[in-house]
Amino acid sequence: MHPNQGWQVQQPRAHGPGYGPAPGWGQPLRPSTAPAYLAGGLWIAVAVLCFVLAGLNSADGKGVRQTPEAAVALLGLAFGRGVIANGDPAIVATYVAGGVVLLLAALVFARLAFARWVLAGLGFLVVAYYVFAVVRLTVNGAGTLIIVPGVALMLWLAASMVSVLPPVGRAMR
Repeated sequence: MHPNQGWQVQQPRAHGPGYGPAPGWGQPLRPSTAPAYLAGGLWIAVAVLCFVLAGLNSADGKGVRQTPEAAVALLGLAFGRGVIANGDPAIVATYVAGGVVLLLAALVFARLAFARWVLAGLGFLVVAYYVFAVVRLTVNGAGTLIIVPGVALMLWLAASMVSVLPPVGRAMR
């Protein structure tokens, strides 16, 4: 009987470039796509909010006088009459923002990485506007009207923050 007959010595094997994972550990796991879909879902909620706010203030031709509690959350209305004459540009800006967010959210669902950065940039810009709007409403004595802009601020901020998280970036690959 040969001395190595029952005991075959196994030589370490190389597993391709960089030797890969250790034997027995299998292939590395792919990152989950759930964070990308979570970010896209938050942006869909932002788009729905934009459409609801603009729709509430554009029905029946009354404009921003129809629902003043929701009108204060329209994009651009806090700049005053010198910039926004009758509120119609604010309604249009809110509709356009909702449409752009909806389009880019579809691209996030398709896992195109540039869309999350464009959305995050737009989101942080709108967050800065809503901070200005809430401060202006509070300083001008309309503190009871800050609820809807405050909710919009939190939703835009949450969607923007989730978009820039590293797990979302890994999910986009």
